[in-house]
Amino acid sequence: MNYTFKNTEINNKKATDFETKSLLYLIGRRKDSKEVEYIAFDCFNDVSGINKNSDKIWDIQSKNEKSLSPKKIGKYFFTLFDNHTSLFDFTEFIFFCPILKPEYKIDEKLNIYGTENIVNKTLVRIQNGLKEEIIRVKGKTFDYSIEQEKFLKKVVIVEDTELDNEYIKTVTKFKKSEIKSDAFYQSVFQDLRDIQSAKKNTYIENSIINQIKDVLKFNRHLYTKDIEVLIISRIIGCEVFEYKGVPLNFLPIIDSLDFEDKKDTIQECNSNLSRAFFNKNSNREFWKICEIIIEYLESQDITDVEMIFNNLFTKYKFRISYLTPITIKYLIAIIIDGKQ
Repeated sequence: MNYTFKNTEINNKKATDFETKSLLYLIGRRKDSKEVEYIAFDCFNDVSGINKNSDKIWDIQSKNEKSLSPKKIGKYFFTLFDNHTSLFDFTEFIFFCPILKPEYKIDEKLNIYGTENIVNKTLVRIQNGLKEEIIRVKGKTFDYSIEQEKFLKKVVIVEDTELDNEYIKTVTKFKKSEIKSDAFYQSVFQDLRDIQSAKKNTYIENSIINQIKDVLKFNRHLYTKDIEVLIISRIIGCEVFEYKGVPLNFLPIIDSLDFEDKKDTIQECNSNLSRAFFNKNSNREFWKICEIIIEYLESQDITDVEMIFNNLFTKYKFRISYLTPITIKYLIAIIIDGKQ
């Protein structure tokens, strides 16, 4: 079993805002977003999510054209269709696009739907557009009519209904996304787009892989957790999990300890924070605690870690054993440093 990369954007090394939106939709706006372990860029398609075992692919083709005709939609379906006919296991085929014309849809209020929500005359034109592209690329030697029919029952259309910054907010897991300004979230979006662009600066056209996980060797991917780390680090103002040195406001907390105990305490705190963040069972709790601290510090000009901890967490029930009081105090100190 093998797969040849043959639809890569050879002359387009920049990720578009739309591709970044589709990436954030995949990891933050779906019921199965937690399953997506890493995302490949411009390999199988514009954006492709892959699970931990590398045996599932969520395939996304994104097109930011305001007036998409049915024929063009069908034409743009081709890369999704081509993957549908491959030997690799593609879990879902997603066409990410602007809001389509109301007259194309049966229920115009829906923004995520299959072809069952497309009016018949529009669907026929989409089918014709896809058929023409199949013949143009693959020729007439093989009749793909049955495969085309199966594919059209599987493809999902996802319409873009939000601004860039709203997609970033979804990934944060904050209950109150207003904790930062829209301009801030927009700047994080642009950072992510630039990182995504940098990942596309290699030539892989006609490269062959034998299994899904082989895509990792091209370094055109990001792990979902890498994206979350980027966002939380930008929000806090420093590299949380690669913090160099000791947060200044944490020093009074460990002042009475000898050198080795200080060293062990800091190491343990770092380890606990990493466990809380990277473990899927405690990740949301980590974000919740960060939100509590950040929201408090935005309204209070206090740098006394003990006072902040007592004000916020005296009655707080910690559900994660390794989010100990000393670890939370360490996190408070890091956030204070980042804010300054």
